[in-house]
Amino acid sequence: MNDQAKAKYSYRDTGLTPHMEDYVEAIFMLSATNKVVRVKDIARKLNIKMPSVSAALARLKEMELIDYEKYGYVELTERGNELADRVLKRHNCLIDFFANVLQVDSVNAEGEACRVEHDLQPYTCAKIHKFLDFYKAEESAGSEWVARLKKALK
Repeated sequence: MNDQAKAKYSYRDTGLTPHMEDYVEAIFMLSATNKVVRVKDIARKLNIKMPSVSAALARLKEMELIDYEKYGYVELTERGNELADRVLKRHNCLIDFFANVLQVDSVNAEGEACRVEHDLQPYTCAKIHKFLDFYKAEESAGSEWVARLKKALK
């Protein structure tokens, strides 16, 4: 699969609501740093009350995206991991665009990515990815327009 096909595949629609995407992304990120993921960890990360998390987890379990028993640990299934990986790639692509191209500070770039990541079409995310690849190549080559852009955005 070439880079363009990979980008298109990476950004295709997950079929989840924005809230469900936030949950699988949070579980994915928490599992990367914690031995186990608990309801309270997800609630803290998303700044949501535990009963709301429990209700969402029940739905994710019905969708076969997580393995979870009440009061137990939360684990993404293989399909859950795949969807979370797609959401996180979209999120990171947007952070990269905001921080490196538009020169938005990292805290605001993270916040902006969270706000827009669910509303962009996969096609648009793939185009941003292509632009980032082009921009980075031009930046590495010392392109004058990249320097002018950075100066204009200061």
